[in-house]
Amino acid sequence: MAKARFALARRLMGHVTLRDENHSYNFDPKSFREIWRISSIFLKEEGTVELLRRELREGDVFCDIGANIGLYSIMAAARTGDSGRVYAFEPLASNFSSLVENIQLNCFSERIVPFSLALTDTPGVFPFHYMSLEAGSSGSQLHRPVSDQEAVYQPLVTEMKYGTSLDALLVAGEIRPPTVIKIDVDGNEARILRGMRGLLSGDDKPRAVSVEVNRREKDGVFAFMAEQGYAFSDRNDTMGGLRKIKAGADPEDVAYNAIFRPSNGGDE
Repeated sequence: MAKARFALARRLMGHVTLRDENHSYNFDPKSFREIWRISSIFLKEEGTVELLRRELREGDVFCDIGANIGLYSIMAAARTGDSGRVYAFEPLASNFSSLVENIQLNCFSERIVPFSLALTDTPGVFPFHYMSLEAGSSGSQLHRPVSDQEAVYQPLVTEMKYGTSLDALLVAGEIRPPTVIKIDVDGNEARILRGMRGLLSGDDKPRAVSVEVNRREKDGVFAFMAEQGYAFSDRNDTMGGLRKIKAGADPEDVAYNAIFRPSNGGDE
């Protein structure tokens, strides 16, 4: 009976086709949160969408760190082509299930490599704290149960999750050097950046890195990126962030996506 109710709910939600310039993508959402995430993709983070459209080209390698159900990974794979690669990192179990389903549904199994692990600054096994079990949700955290608003929360469950660094994956030959990186993990961005120090300071450095920054970590992130030879290029605000700014919040108190590029101009 439970399986029948679930199947009926999915049918009522329906199949969704998302159109993006000359591309179209297919989704079978499992939750209403997924439907909201899919339907708001071009509004929620308009700057991230435009970054992918403008930056990615055939043969590029894209790292989607905090991939959720894979919307940006799917958009990226359509642009990097068969000669490119997309690495999608998502530790939340329900999100990862939808991620791999969306990869298969869009016939991108040869272009997207999903990782059901968390990126951090050093390899090991760490507590991963669930804020929500629903597919399409965000906010669950590795290491400490602290939200992106710096509020400690009571996890629904804590899983012991393997975490590693991007540098370790590169040294092991598990991934190709990325040309574009997006990091959006609701608060663990600084650790992830420290875990790719070798990449950022090496010869195969990415030409663009998008990092969500909040007021607490902003100065540290900017200083770290400068040490690796990167300069701030653009600011992309989310729909929620713009709403807060319009309501009178100081823009520097609102989290946003900061785009960094090599100070010497990088790869043209």
